[in-house]
Amino acid sequence: MKIRILGCGPSHGVPSLSRGFGECNPNEPKNIRSRTSALITTNSGENILIDTSPEVRLQLIQAQNKNIDAVIYTHSHYDHMGGANDLAGFLVDRKQKLPIYLTKNDYEEIKAHLHYLFRADSSPFEIHLIEPYQPFQIGKTIITPILQYHGLQKSMGYRIDDVAYSTDLCLMEPQGLELLKGIKTWILGVVSPTKPEILKGPQKHIYLDEALELISLIKPNSVFLTHMGQKMDYSRLSETLPENIRPCYDGLEIEI
Repeated sequence: MKIRILGCGPSHGVPSLSRGFGECNPNEPKNIRSRTSALITTNSGENILIDTSPEVRLQLIQAQNKNIDAVIYTHSHYDHMGGANDLAGFLVDRKQKLPIYLTKNDYEEIKAHLHYLFRADSSPFEIHLIEPYQPFQIGKTIITPILQYHGLQKSMGYRIDDVAYSTDLCLMEPQGLELLKGIKTWILGVVSPTKPEILKGPQKHIYLDEALELISLIKPNSVFLTHMGQKMDYSRLSETLPENIRPCYDGLEIEI
């Protein structure tokens, strides 16, 4: 299996318009982060896109990959679905509709924002509604969606063979944590090193200290941090984290 991290940034990207690079070194190219998406090439050859970030067009051009077999969505926030319109541009010469897998609630929310992409007579997408903990199959690959809590919203993490992709979460149910046990590689969203003393609204993401506790519980062989904000400097993380925990960067390819 091969995983390409198309983007590993937070909702506003790094640099952001408001905070720039923050505490990230602007001279380190790996601190330039577009919004979060990933492309998984399975052992049986399927290309599965996780989320369509607002930069997904450029991300896929840079990956030199136009062959997408399916899309799975983690949730309907704009930084994870905003590129759906640009993705449709990749489908102009495609004869078959592109399968999309997402929850009913996320489908309704994305459809409300991009209604013209989901007209019955012209949609380039084939919708498959999924449920937490109920495995589904893309080609020969079995995928298990795992319920996550993301502030007042819910998101989906995914286990694909011995790999898990978990971003935009602050909490998992015991059933979800149990399903993660035995994975070898974990791509985990961590927005910032430490939780602020005062949060503006409910907690939406896990922080690095919380992530380390989860990692010690699940015990994967390797962990790659994604969805990193302006306090997650690439070099500093690389120097201070254990060898089996690495920060992602846009374009990183992971061979499993």
